Amino acid sequence: MNLIYKINEFAIQFFRKQFFNRVKSNKKVRLPKFIAWDCTRRCNLHCEHCGASKESYAEELTTAEIKKVIDDISGIKRGFFGATGGEPLIRADILDVLAYASEKGLKTGFASNGFLIDQQKAREIKQAKISSIQISLDGDADVHNKIRNNAQSFDRVISAIKNLQEVKIPTVSVATTLTPSNLDQLEILCDLLKKLKVQKWRISVVMPIGRAEDSGNLLLSASQLKELFEFIKINNQKGIYIYMAETLPFLANYEKVLRDGPVLCPVGITACCIGVNGTVRGCPEQPDTPEFIEGTIKEKSILQIWQEGFKKYRLNETVNSDEKCQNCQDKNKCFGGCSVMRLGGNHCIYDLLK
Repeated sequence: MNLIYKINEFAIQFFRKQFFNRVKSNKKVRLPKFIAWDCTRRCNLHCEHCGASKESYAEELTTAEIKKVIDDISGIKRGFFGATGGEPLIRADILDVLAYASEKGLKTGFASNGFLIDQQKAREIKQAKISSIQISLDGDADVHNKIRNNAQSFDRVISAIKNLQEVKIPTVSVATTLTPSNLDQLEILCDLLKKLKVQKWRISVVMPIGRAEDSGNLLLSASQLKELFEFIKINNQKGIYIYMAETLPFLANYEKVLRDGPVLCPVGITACCIGVNGTVRGCPEQPDTPEFIEGTIKEKSILQIWQEGFKKYRLNETVNSDEKCQNCQDKNKCFGGCSVMRLGGNHCIYDLLK
């Protein structure tokens, strides 16, 4: 594990150095490999920790507007175009748009609560040539339904996973957001996902946005966070690959135990996000506010915004402006932590583990 980690660490350090030098020299940077589309904030559920409720919109990008973006990025080799929300399937044109992206040579996928994926919808998803879908699942029936505020949600999720597997979607993964209320569900979920033959399980902690912005009771304590890390340490690779989300890009002493390589926050480096109304920011979790907006596709092309924006991430201004980060021995491993977690002061792994 350590050898693999070191090899991956060297590769990422080399890439980042080359990227940094191009930025410093005002040269064009590599095109993004991952473009997220925050396609809607509308949703059919009302989850207690939802971050997508942080803004609302009177208008969304039209089908023609988002297809123009896809035309612009279609030349990106091995590029990925993924939709998030809200619930992407609320948009009547979502599968048409993703099918268009696939026709243009992009890999496609979306994140969903699974509620609307019956057998017919699964077949439509397959026909759209979508390569990966991430389904949210937060516990057993009682716990999941309480978190999602819907008595049918759990059964719909299980059916969705089976329906997608039945039509042979290449990657069907599960995402779980952990809070103190469902930490005790880890073993139950692990057993369930193994039975369902889910191969990838993404675990994240609550981000301080949306309905969770002022909900300190949704955050894991230091002992609970260590309990989570120990669980992953023991269960990872035992029939399922479990990984921590990028919201905790560095895991201190658990880093090389739980990961086979460093996490490079992709914001402005390898990824960006197109917002509901066309603004461009780093990732879907970042608030759609001036602090994070780099431009709008209604004024400039996505590729022009990519080349001209995101300087603060590329030049690592977060670490350079934070005295605590500057004096940290791991500043070049953490790079100041997640910008969204920083909004709630939850970005430093050493503070979280105290």
